[in-house]
Formats: sequence, structure tokens, C-alpha cells
Amino acid sequence: MKENNSVLLINPPENAPGRKTSAPLGLMYIAAVLQENNIPVRILDAFLDGWDSVLKKVTEYQPAIVGISCPTYARVQALKAAETIKKHFPKITVILGGHHPTLMARQLLDHYPSIDMVTIGEGEYTTLDLCLGRNPEEILGLGYRKGGKVIINKSRPNIENLDDLPLAAWNLVEPKRYGTHSDFVYEGIDLAKEVGADISFSRGCIGRCNFCSNFVMWNKWRHRSPVKVVDEIEFLNRKYGIRCFQFNDDCFSVNKKATLELCAEITKRKLKILFCIVTRADCIDEDILKALKEAGCYMISFGIETASPRLLKIMHKAMKPEAGAKAVQLVNSFSIKTVALVIAGCVGENWQTINETIDFLNNAEPSIVDVANGLRIFPGTELFDLAKRKGAIDESFWLTDYNWKIYDEENSRLKLNIFTTALQKRKKLSNFSIVNYIYYHKFVTKEIEYCLKELLEKIGINRRKKNKVKVAY
Repeated sequence: MKENNSVLLINPPENAPGRKTSAPLGLMYIAAVLQENNIPVRILDAFLDGWDSVLKKVTEYQPAIVGISCPTYARVQALKAAETIKKHFPKITVILGGHHPTLMARQLLDHYPSIDMVTIGEGEYTTLDLCLGRNPEEILGLGYRKGGKVIINKSRPNIENLDDLPLAAWNLVEPKRYGTHSDFVYEGIDLAKEVGADISFSRGCIGRCNFCSNFVMWNKWRHRSPVKVVDEIEFLNRKYGIRCFQFNDDCFSVNKKATLELCAEITKRKLKILFCIVTRADCIDEDILKALKEAGCYMISFGIETASPRLLKIMHKAMKPEAGAKAVQLVNSFSIKTVALVIAGCVGENWQTINETIDFLNNAEPSIVDVANGLRIFPGTELFDLAKRKGAIDESFWLTDYNWKIYDEENSRLKLNIFTTALQKRKKLSNFSIVNYIYYHKFVTKEIEYCLKELLEKIGINRRKKNKVKVAY
């Protein structure tokens, strides 16, 4: 490869164009590293601009390399973008990066000729090495083909000091196109109408939940310096007038000292901003909450998942329900919104465990309950291995056009719908299945209709329109 190859980084379309989404921070960090090394680079957020923008941008810019973000749930869209580009511009080097290539590098290279290379793990310096013309055989964290054979190089070590990374390349996107993901009024500010910017304070998580693949991607928890993070916030606030921010960390407040320093830095600079975070219930206390409130935190989300001690043990979440309830109530006392992130259909879920979670919600009283309808299976997780042993899934699933597979070995789609609605309403279920089916009869009717449509489609009498999001049960 020649030095200083021009690069186009693409966030692929996932849903209808124009829908609010987050700025593609992963691509923006890669772009920032390339810019710092004088590599010509552009970013296309095709999630906002739609499918027509992909070929249009490639035609206009004529890059030598195209890098495409590829989360597992949007791999079909990423692969379609790669195929489209390769068909019209066969000489362009197409690279996929992100969670899915990190977890399924060999399968992607084995089955999709439109992909030339994949980056595994953190992609900033792997991409830079490619652009600087290093021999692919010498580049850590790279997968590629040679002589028809798939080669997976040794892993690239973590970026130990995240401050080595430059600020994300906000100059390559339009910051005012992104929203806050909140739809309520807080202290007179209608968050649904506000511009929102995603900010990264840390990478990784200290948890090892059996359904989560983030540990494979990030390996361990690390954080940026508070001063550098606030520099970025102040830049966006001053230059673009953005006053609402969301930290995209898996677990924001792991390091109490760094968290307090970040909040103090925001307060010291008198930045009139609002922000929200996601963290663990055991990483919050009164000192942190006082600092967060003063700095402008308006909402905290907790990954509660379930309030059943038995299910928490199964998922390897070292957390007691009592600690979660105490954390939510403590945050409420500071007049900060709380979000309980809950999963309906964990391994071992039943009517009784759902009621345990409903009791928790009614006791803790979070402001918002965000329920995932079913436990999603991702590659590289213990849950995937469990489902594989049960014959529910294998690696070939990731070659289908389903966005994800729901773990339904113990509970049907019908039950999952009932579980989800009960959690959303915070209304306890009966111990008798027939009572629940009668009360939630609309789901029984929907299930009959769905099964009938599937049957008719199989015999060719009726064809259902494909949903943009396809879920396998």
C-alpha cells in the first residue's frame, strides 16, 4: 500500500434515513488519529443519509480505503455496504471494524469476498499502520487474506493511556444533527428538541455478564483524564452551542477519584451543561452524586437486568438486588432521573422471577423502566456457548440476515411478550399460566396470527413483508 492513502469511514444505514442517532465516535477516533498523521480522511454517517449516500460519497471522494463500522446487530447492513462498494469500485480496499469483526473475523473473511480486511479490537492504530504502508503481516490486530488463505495476526495490546488519542474528529461530522435520546423536559429544557453529543470518558467494564461481549472488545476498564474530557465538552459547547451530552461508557463511575475530578472540572469552568451516564449500582455514593448533580447530571441508567438473586448468579453479575434498590433511591433523592435497564427473559426466567423484578421496581421506584424484550445472543459470550450446547444456535447464524437471535430455550415469544409488558406496567403476574394468558390475551391472538402467517408463507400462499429489524426466536 502507498503511504497516505485517502480513507472514507462509513457508519452504515441501519434504519430509515433522518432518524436521530449518536455520532459515530469509534470512527471519529480512528479519523482523528489519521488526521494527526496527515492521512486524508472523511466520515459518512449513512445512518442519517441513507443508502444512496454510500455510492455517491465514494464516487465523489474516490478513497483508496473504505472502513465500515460493523456492530453485530447491523452486520447485514455493513456487509451490504461493502458489497455495493466492491461491485462498483473493485480496486478499493474494504475494511470492517468493530465488535463483530473482532469476534467473528475468520468467518467474515471466509464467506464475504467483498471484505478485504478486518480490524480486531481497538482499530485506531491498526488502521493507521495500514495507511502508512506497513506490511499486513506485521500489523497487530489485523485479519486478511493471502493466497486465498485467511490470516489472523496476533492481537494488538490495549491502548493503555487513552489520552494518547487525540480528540474525536468532530470536524468531520455535523454535530448538530444528533439528538439527546431523551424525550422529557428537565429544568425547563425540552430534551427531545436539543442537540446532543456523545462523549467517551472510559472504555470497558468491570463486569463479566454472561450475555455481554464488551469484555472481548475492550479487555479491561480504562479512563481518559478528566481535564481532557472536559476540554472536549467545552469545545463542543463553545463552538457548536451544544449543552446536552451523553456519556457512552459502559460503566462511568468505576474510579471515584477520576469521577469527582471530572465533575469538579466542569463546575470550575462554569459550563452550563446537562449530561447523562450509565453506571453500576455499586459505583455510586453520596459524594459522587453530589458532584454529578452540581456538574449538571440529569439522568443515570443502571444495568439492573433482574432482581432475582438466582438469575443474577447465573449471569455472573456480582450484584445484590438490595444494592440496586438503594442506588436508585439514593439517586432519586438528588432529583436526578433514574433508568432501570431490565431484561425480560434471562436464563432461568419464569413467572416468579419476573415478579421479583416487579417488586424491586415498585420498591425502588426508578423514573423510567427500559425493558429489553428477550435476552439477545451475541458471539463470543458464555450465553452463546450455552445456546450452542442446547442446539439453539451455531456460528452459521451470523451468516443469516437476522439482526440477532433471542434466547428462547426456556420461554416462548408469547411468554417474553407477557414478561415485557408486565415489567413495563410494573404489574405482577399470577403463578398460574392460564391466568396470565387470559389477562394478556392480545398476545395469544397475535401469536396465533404470526404462526398462521408463517405457515402460509411456507406453502407459498402468502408472503410477509420483511421487517427492517429481523429477530430470530
